[in-house]
Amino acid sequence: MSGNLLILLLVLTDQHLQSPMYFFLGNLSFLESCYSSTILPRMLASLLTGERAISVNACFIQFYLFACLGGAECCLLSVMSYDRYLAVCKPLHYTTLMNGRLCLHLAAISWISGILVSSSTTFSITSLSFCGPNEIDHYLCDLSPIIAEISCSDTSTVEMTSFIFACAFTLPPFLLTLTSYVLIIVTILRIPSTTGRQKAFSTCSSHLTVVSLFYGTLMLVYVLPLSRDLRYVKKVFSLFYTVFTPMVNPLIYSLRNKEVKKAMEKGFRKFTNHAAFQKSYMEDIEELQRENYTERTEFVLTGFSDFHELQALLFVVILVGYVVAQVGNSLIFVVIGAYPTLHTPMYFFLGNLSFLEICYTSITIPKMLINIVMDTRTISYAGCLLQMYFFALSGAAECFLLTAMAYDRYVAICHPLHYFLMMSRRVCVGLVACSWLGGSIIALIQATLMVRLHFCQSNIINHFFCDIVPLIKLACGDTSVNENELLVVSVFVVMIPFMLIIVSYIHIISTILTMPSAESRRKAFSTCSSHLMVVSLFYGTSSATYLGNTTAPESGSQSNKFLSLLYTVVTPMLNPIIYSLRNKEVKEALKILMNKGGDCLHLRLKSSG
Repeated sequence: MSGNLLILLLVLTDQHLQSPMYFFLGNLSFLESCYSSTILPRMLASLLTGERAISVNACFIQFYLFACLGGAECCLLSVMSYDRYLAVCKPLHYTTLMNGRLCLHLAAISWISGILVSSSTTFSITSLSFCGPNEIDHYLCDLSPIIAEISCSDTSTVEMTSFIFACAFTLPPFLLTLTSYVLIIVTILRIPSTTGRQKAFSTCSSHLTVVSLFYGTLMLVYVLPLSRDLRYVKKVFSLFYTVFTPMVNPLIYSLRNKEVKKAMEKGFRKFTNHAAFQKSYMEDIEELQRENYTERTEFVLTGFSDFHELQALLFVVILVGYVVAQVGNSLIFVVIGAYPTLHTPMYFFLGNLSFLEICYTSITIPKMLINIVMDTRTISYAGCLLQMYFFALSGAAECFLLTAMAYDRYVAICHPLHYFLMMSRRVCVGLVACSWLGGSIIALIQATLMVRLHFCQSNIINHFFCDIVPLIKLACGDTSVNENELLVVSVFVVMIPFMLIIVSYIHIISTILTMPSAESRRKAFSTCSSHLMVVSLFYGTSSATYLGNTTAPESGSQSNKFLSLLYTVVTPMLNPIIYSLRNKEVKEALKILMNKGGDCLHLRLKSSG
């Protein structure tokens, strides 16, 4: 995870890596992060708690995501080989042929292909009946053991469908990759000088190593015949393409690629030399300040205006995400308030988190949707400051609230006998009040310091909402106070809460490991697994965005905008799904609410009829 996220961060932030090859590498690193996260957390939890059971729905979801990411990786590796073919065989036309639009289309086709093959295969599996043994001799829900071991219906149609899609979405990409490298090697052998051949081969050697690792281990698992004697061998080889290959990929690209190594060295130098960066940035600000300027009364939010063809698609996707986030969080909030069985500290914090997510998404998304539909991208100076204030308030409050929730889980697991004494209603209300008050104070300080700045020259904010970093970069005056305050706030609001959460979970895991029975370990881990997933989503997406902004002058890149969509739309949308799918009490309360709603609707229809 760390290696692939580091590669992704370098590709997003370093200007020297803004090329098609590194664009695809960034996609591969993100895909590998998702790929390993689909399987390994569940496997580690099983090893930790001794609980091997997985629900049918969770098994189908795991298989769907696994197949989707595996299919997408096959297509993406063939796209990367085509990119290397153009770079080596047609170098004079490379930038024309491999333009930004084509790169986006190829990456999108890879992801869509993975979704298509996964959707069709998963749909065919759901038609099967499972009435035999429920033991899967694997550490993940894979296709072969599901069909061969636990299905009691005719699987010939499913096997045929799976075989056709596997051939259609795996064999052609492999053949394209093979063909590309045959042409690349032929071209390299024709280069007269040894230095030229060495340089040409070095540009594709890393990708060739990754392709060999991925396809080599994949074929060993899926080409070998289904035999009980080979099951253990297959499980061991499965670890290679689910753990070893994603782990080795960033090492291969960092050790065998000079530009990536230089970007890593540069990134570390920037991290340790922040004062030098600040000084050069301040000199640019002072130069702007010396020029005559007029005060700006409004700003222009560029949003995703560069993607003209995707405006309708973006609108639909963001609108669906926003509606799901609002409905899901509202349902969680209503259910917790309506049912006395959920009136406990854990659900009290969850209700506050759901309410906060409702506010969080409503600050930025409606304005963005209006901008896409109406094509009016202006926002007044006062409106921009208000949006920045409420966004900072809700973001800081969420950091504090997630820390309070981690402390609640620590007390519940490490001090269960004193839980209701230590987490009394007064303490819970105090922690939530401190979270909101802390967020309000942080946002007020940032807004106050922002008011003292002057804005001249450009009034274009290369983002879809008024965030503090792009606003500071538009200012003409001395912004050193704002930058120093932002650094202090980052430590106080992000780092300290994050460290407290880590410390809490270290104590929690240590306590779980000392429990005697597997059932008690499973039960203890299940009470905090949902919160752990939410923390990982929130901190992962926000850190990827803001860490990139602090290390790169260009804060408004397209990649940062899409990353911002993750924590402003995707994370609030997934939070209620995580808590409802992984929490029995919430699921039962939701079922009761749905049944009551259905009964009321039935009675109304009956009375009106």
